[in-house]
Amino acid sequence: MFEAIISKIEQYDSIVIFGHLNPDGDCYGSQIALRNILRTRYPEKKIYCVGSGLKKFFDILGKMDVVSDEIIAQSLAIVLDSNDINRLEDKRAWKARDFAKIDHHIDTYTFHEGPEVIDDTATSTCELIYRFAKENNFEIDLIAGSALYLGMMTDTARFQFANNFVRMFEIARDLCDLGVDPILLNKTNNLVPEISITIKSFIYSHVKKDKRGIIYAIATKKDREQLGVTSAQICANTSLLSYVTGYPVWLIASETDNGGMQVEMRSSTFDIQKIATHFGGGGHTFAAGFTYKKFGPEVINELLDLLAGVVKKGNE
Repeated sequence: MFEAIISKIEQYDSIVIFGHLNPDGDCYGSQIALRNILRTRYPEKKIYCVGSGLKKFFDILGKMDVVSDEIIAQSLAIVLDSNDINRLEDKRAWKARDFAKIDHHIDTYTFHEGPEVIDDTATSTCELIYRFAKENNFEIDLIAGSALYLGMMTDTARFQFANNFVRMFEIARDLCDLGVDPILLNKTNNLVPEISITIKSFIYSHVKKDKRGIIYAIATKKDREQLGVTSAQICANTSLLSYVTGYPVWLIASETDNGGMQVEMRSSTFDIQKIATHFGGGGHTFAAGFTYKKFGPEVINELLDLLAGVVKKGNE
């Protein structure tokens, strides 16, 4: 399954691992895990992770690397957890000499070069990195195992969602056998900055309900400036609307600094990924998002109408 990617890895002395914008536990975890796995297997190679990562885990799992343009130009770029070139956090990936990708999102066909492994039945990209290591007898050390557990835990909402629960928990058990500490990882993941209280208060006080089965909150640029937060910080709280009875679709939309719109959507029942794709985004069947060039009532109403159509069709 990973033969072509391993062949590429073995051709290069320098490898740079890239992830998506606003990295989450799966993005950061898969980057850190693959870096450690490859460093252990190929100690003679230079292996780097680029991006902002998750700072609250730096003391536990490791920091990201600072890499020059010159190094990237001589390296193999491995992109993880991103199905769209527009969602790469570090755009320098295209300066690399060669390219490979491992991802678990529904493919949007925006990458057109280099070997890739895409499996949208996987719980997370971290699951794929685990399989990459196991299928090829690569060692998973404690740091890599902890990073893999973090990605699986966060991308399944603490193991609530999976296409294959047996496989997911078998991997989690194997990682725990390595010495991974789920309590420490969960406790660290739960740490939030004080501003999160303000964000939650804003969301709960700005909830809107669409009788067609959608509950949502919208933040304008002015709202965010008054709060002192980014679009990503606002949209990261989509789960706050997830447990309201009678609303199988929920979302948070935020105006971006350039007058565009960032949206994170979730559903307990209906396929919303195609709606995200319609606006140039992507994701999973029940968890998707996008960044769009426009923000305003017309775009929001179009989004709500499309989602309402999905709900109606699903209920027929």
